[in-house]
Amino acid sequence: MRNLIKINKYFLAGLFLIAIIFGTRAAYSQDPEYYYFKGNSCLTSGKMSEAISYYNQAINYSSGFFEAYIGLSIAYKELGNYDKALESIQYAIKLKPDYYQAYYNLGLILEKQNKPQEAIKAYEKFLKGVSGASKFSDAKQRILKLKELE
Repeated sequence: MRNLIKINKYFLAGLFLIAIIFGTRAAYSQDPEYYYFKGNSCLTSGKMSEAISYYNQAINYSSGFFEAYIGLSIAYKELGNYDKALESIQYAIKLKPDYYQAYYNLGLILEKQNKPQEAIKAYEKFLKGVSGASKFSDAKQRILKLKELE
């Protein structure tokens, strides 16, 4: 009988611990950053559809979460949905126009949409706005390549 009481104590303690863990996880799941980081994890592991879902959940909790829009644009771009990618990056830029790194992503998307002059402007804005970006040769080379195509 005594062993049964010990087992019940441990069982109840275990259930209590599980309840705390799941309760904490549920609280975190209400945080837009939770979904943003989950989206980033999916993005880096190539799970674009899942990333889109998580970024959208982050945006649902905080419509001003511009980083989630940037992640969303990257995921859409990787899936080849350039219209949605453009819409997402433009909204991120609208929310935070001085976040110049977004202009590089904008340039990539505009290139994919075969809009070379707009892509050049985006890359140039990136190069002017980001400290040390002039060393970022990829943007410079993309500009040169796009100018050759004109």
